[in-house]
Amino acid sequence: MTAAVPDAVRPAESDAADVVYVEDLLADLQLERAGLPSRDPVPAARRARQAAGELADLGLSRFVAELLGETAPVPVPSAVLDLEADEDGRRASYEVWCAGARELTDEVWRWLTERRRAAGELPWWCGESALPLPHDSVRRLAEVTAPVRDLSEIAAAWARPAGLRGSATAEYNWRWLLLGKGVLGPSGGVSGGASSEALPPLNELITLLVGRARQCGLLPLAHKVKVLRRPNTPSMVMPVRLPGSSLLSLPTAVTPVTVQYLLHELAHLAEHALRPADAPLVERWTFDPLRSEGWALLLEQLAGSTAFLARLGIDEETAAVLARFYAEEERFSRGLMAADLALDTDLAGCRTSAEALEAASAVATATGLGWAPELVLLRQTRVLHWRSYLAGYVWRDTVRAELDSRFCGGDGQEEGEGGWAHRDEAWALLRGALARTGPTGSAAGFLDALRLPEPTPRVPRTHRTPPTP
Repeated sequence: MTAAVPDAVRPAESDAADVVYVEDLLADLQLERAGLPSRDPVPAARRARQAAGELADLGLSRFVAELLGETAPVPVPSAVLDLEADEDGRRASYEVWCAGARELTDEVWRWLTERRRAAGELPWWCGESALPLPHDSVRRLAEVTAPVRDLSEIAAAWARPAGLRGSATAEYNWRWLLLGKGVLGPSGGVSGGASSEALPPLNELITLLVGRARQCGLLPLAHKVKVLRRPNTPSMVMPVRLPGSSLLSLPTAVTPVTVQYLLHELAHLAEHALRPADAPLVERWTFDPLRSEGWALLLEQLAGSTAFLARLGIDEETAAVLARFYAEEERFSRGLMAADLALDTDLAGCRTSAEALEAASAVATATGLGWAPELVLLRQTRVLHWRSYLAGYVWRDTVRAELDSRFCGGDGQEEGEGGWAHRDEAWALLRGALARTGPTGSAAGFLDALRLPEPTPRVPRTHRTPPTP
């Protein structure tokens, strides 16, 4: 079969084969985007252009164009922000990062302006998604709000164990601190405290957490996971062939947030793996960002349990430090995203890039972190992601309340000490909700699945002997 055969002459029985062909094509596009060889000697880009008709019929044209890099590129600095422990090295790296962002200021402003101008009935940031978003989720994302808070006190508390010189909230330190690199102190510990060596190696963490995910049924045994480890890269999951395999990309270094990263990405892996194989192709590749990030935040929250951390082989003292840091990290991250939303609102009244930088500077000042305004403006290119997180925190708390009410009597026990996460019935309910696609696979549909009444146990019927006449 060749994708160029016109629909009018293609036999009807080839439709199923076409779907398999397109899904293999999507898989190869993902592999090539990750820098890995595809399974077909013909480049995936060439095959995608040949299959333009099938892709259009399935509603995947824009998605494929994004994979091919044919959509409007998002402005990003070319420099890599190194996260070495040496503060002077971080400062030099950060200055290079800021210089790259400064050169992008006008490009970022043009990109944002064009996106806002092109927006129709939906908010401008919906254009970041290659596939349509559920209307209910769009409403929730548009309505999410949060106050901009002074985050300098948390940053200063994180800086002290690291022994940072000068201002603890200096802008070139904030990302290093956010990763928790100074939280446990250097090797050997600080004043007898927990050491950074108390964390398990990355391979061990992956083995432990993937094993737990399989025990809970989140990752079927048949679902293959290929792990890519790259320094100074964000963690992410890419579906390769739904529902058969996925790519998991992780940074090479183990930091306090690595446990959270792994749990978060395993949640995304579960979304991929549990999609029914017979669901329509476009539904298997479509994800509601509110549901996806909210579900990932729910699974990630397990890391806040000292009992959960102990089962990973982390000692009690280190587990207590990590649990406290995870709670602080959530407040810190939510504060950063609240600043992004505030700037999104302020930019609506800006007319030039200079005005946009002034607005970004004002928002950065409110956080107490002294950010370079160019970097704050650059974060606007991911505002759909930040909205999905902020709304996802609220959605996550609703889901957790439902689980606590149903499986813990509403007492909200810690997950590691007899909470919902220890109930097989809870995981079965979550698996059923995750397997939903189409309209029922939205954030609202997920909640509906959790609220379904428990099935009534079947009572065996007794056969009564009719009375003798």
